[in-house]
Amino acid sequence: MTYVAWPADEFHAFRRDLERNLLATLDLAGDLGERVRAGRRAERVYGSADLPNFFRKPYGPGWALVGDAGLTIDPITALGINDALRDAELLADAIVAGLDGSSPLDEVLTGYHSARDRAALAMFRFTLELASFAPPKPEQEVLFRSLAGRQQEIDRFLGVLACAVPVEEYFSPRNLMRLIGVRGFLAITRTRIRGRKQVETAPLPITADREATTKAS
Repeated sequence: MTYVAWPADEFHAFRRDLERNLLATLDLAGDLGERVRAGRRAERVYGSADLPNFFRKPYGPGWALVGDAGLTIDPITALGINDALRDAELLADAIVAGLDGSSPLDEVLTGYHSARDRAALAMFRFTLELASFAPPKPEQEVLFRSLAGRQQEIDRFLGVLACAVPVEEYFSPRNLMRLIGVRGFLAITRTRIRGRKQVETAPLPITADREATTKAS
């Protein structure tokens, strides 16, 4: 199975020539396009621009939710099964504690709700940032340049997407300092100062910027 993501406002343009746009996008990923052309398509191409992102209250009288049912997130980071397994474990622990009499069931389900949100929030925000297709921030450009040619560090970054490395740990100031060094932080600071000066001298906008959209697959 291959997965392709475009900005949501380009969804209809993509649909006008699915085959060409799909393969052209896969060609950007090394030899993936060539490998797909060498295979046989087993199914039709599926896509959607209807990709909401939200948290639901995951419990109520006689019911509880896990995974996508309680927390819907853009598929660009492919977290669905990870979230489902994490929530199932948290919920199972809460139910055991609530049914064995050690704590009131409503209390432990409230705890499950809080634990779910704490565990998911950092990756939820990271996913929305990726799904907005916004230009990379100065710190991201510096980080990606610093990763070039360092396979072990590239693997750790990909581990963030696989939830093997906690996102808050990877983007902590200590780890970023280790990756980009003092020169990297100075480069980020200079870029931010230039950006602030440009904003200060720019004319006021006539209309507000529209919100960044999530992407279509």
